[in-house]
Amino acid sequence: MASPHRPIVSTRSYDGHERRHAHDHHQIVLPVAGTLDMEVGGACGRVGDGHGVLVADGVPHSFRSGGTNRFVVLDVPAGGLVPEAAVQACDAFFTIDGALDGLVRYLAVEAADRPLDPVLAHHSAGLLLRALEARQPSASVPADPIDRALALMAERCDEPLTVAELAEAAGLAPSRFHERFRARTGRTPASLLADLRLDRAEALLREGCLPLAEVALAVGFSDQSALTRSLRRRRGTTPGLVRRGR
Repeated sequence: MASPHRPIVSTRSYDGHERRHAHDHHQIVLPVAGTLDMEVGGACGRVGDGHGVLVADGVPHSFRSGGTNRFVVLDVPAGGLVPEAAVQACDAFFTIDGALDGLVRYLAVEAADRPLDPVLAHHSAGLLLRALEARQPSASVPADPIDRALALMAERCDEPLTVAELAEAAGLAPSRFHERFRARTGRTPASLLADLRLDRAEALLREGCLPLAEVALAVGFSDQSALTRSLRRRRGTTPGLVRRGR
């Protein structure tokens, strides 16, 4: 399957033949009926009976199903929707709790006859990926103060983070934090945070399925005019040019 330019949410059934491949997009498979035996990057598991799977882009995997089966499948472009570190942090096989099962059932009904429309698919994929990320065991806190601040910026770049909040995460006084941050990165916190937001905005614009106003809000700008001004000022481009790949 060719790499999608935007999230695709559909329902699929599989025959009894074993297949093996890899693709250049993330894929999430969620059970509706039946089971699917899979091997993903050396880990073996079963999709069904309250378990789903996330196959990161580029990871070889094999799959086989027997009997009547149906699954909700999300094909998600690598990059843009959520930080890649969040996808890589998720285990391949995961448990579907009550809340996730409700989302699966909803998607199964909405995509029963045809794939979801692009906007609903985008929001559904983002919601699911974030839900999976939240259900992962807490990662160890970086020992370096600036690493802690950088991790917070990557996780919450769509929020109006202040230097005081970043300094608190780093465990430093604001003035000391600012000094060490510049020494480490060569940038101010505000400048680096602005670029993180624009990186995310450009990825969403290239996907092309969200209106400009929603892209702006999704990455922490007050409105589309603020995003347009920032792109023009910092990168010499506009949302329209980014959408057209220029």
